[in-house]
Amino acid sequence: MKVRNLTAGSEIYTSNAYLCLPSFPGEGNSEMDNQKCGLLIDTGCDPQILSILKQIESENRSQPVCQVILTHSHYDHTKILKDIKSIWPVKTYAYSAYLHGIDNVVKGGETVQVNGKNFDLIHVPGHSTDSICIYCRENQLLFSGDTPLTIWGTEGTYERPFVEAFEKLVELPVHTIYPGHGEVITKDCNRILEQSLRNLRKSRVL
Repeated sequence: MKVRNLTAGSEIYTSNAYLCLPSFPGEGNSEMDNQKCGLLIDTGCDPQILSILKQIESENRSQPVCQVILTHSHYDHTKILKDIKSIWPVKTYAYSAYLHGIDNVVKGGETVQVNGKNFDLIHVPGHSTDSICIYCRENQLLFSGDTPLTIWGTEGTYERPFVEAFEKLVELPVHTIYPGHGEVITKDCNRILEQSLRNLRKSRVL
């Protein structure tokens, strides 16, 4: 599987928008797996991704995205959803029941299957009450949205549900972290998570 950030180089404020596609011919070619059709994690708010998706559609001669998962409801992660749905028949997933255009409201613990890959949805209330992280088991990829994963100090105050959810993240073998903003983390992901959990436990927890 290959992951492409469709908002890379954007000149406006936007979240990252990750398109996950099969990385070689034949991967995800069964009817059940939507035939090379992509999973988009967050839409961002830059309309340029519509042109990029249309270009991918032209190159692959197939629908570029079939499913969309939103990490939370903030506009910089969701604004382009309505435009995508007006062009392609996509299935959408989010924790928030108040977002317009959501087909599947999740609670955490669900798995979305795309192109033979399993994407586990993990509720991590912290940045927002409706935040989720998405974990691809087969490739050990963690899409974290705006959930804070790098906690270097012990001066902060955190709510217990966030700490308990973070403990579940630390149990996962993580090869790469794809954050909602900023650069992808490709080194020492589990060490970073473990150190952050130690700092969380030393911080004030409500």
